[in-house]
Amino acid sequence: MEEILVIVLQLFFEFFIQVVGSGLLDGIGRATNSKREDGCAILLLHIFFGGGLGWISTLIAPKLFLPFFALRIANLIAAPLLAGAVSYLIAKWTAKEGTANGSGHFVHGFLFALMFGLARFAFAAH
Repeated sequence: MEEILVIVLQLFFEFFIQVVGSGLLDGIGRATNSKREDGCAILLLHIFFGGGLGWISTLIAPKLFLPFFALRIANLIAAPLLAGAVSYLIAKWTAKEGTANGSGHFVHGFLFALMFGLARFAFAAH
């Protein structure tokens, strides 16, 4: 039972960090680039910050909580998809009429979460 709780808590906290981090970067991008949402700079920002925060998280919590390799791979697949979907839904929910549909936000959330997960997968102690 304890192992299941650890798995659920890790998934929750990693997902929370990914959504909050991606949301902060979206806010920065919106404030600095309000007319265009399709630039390479904001994509690179999401990639580097996602990987950087993932690496920093390995310094704080160096041991992976997911005990099995298959669960780690499932996390690498599911977390970016969920983070992208949440980012898209939040963008669509907060968008004003006549503005972009938020599809770029899916890519931003997906890349941030993917790089975060890959950094944890690569640098954390197995």
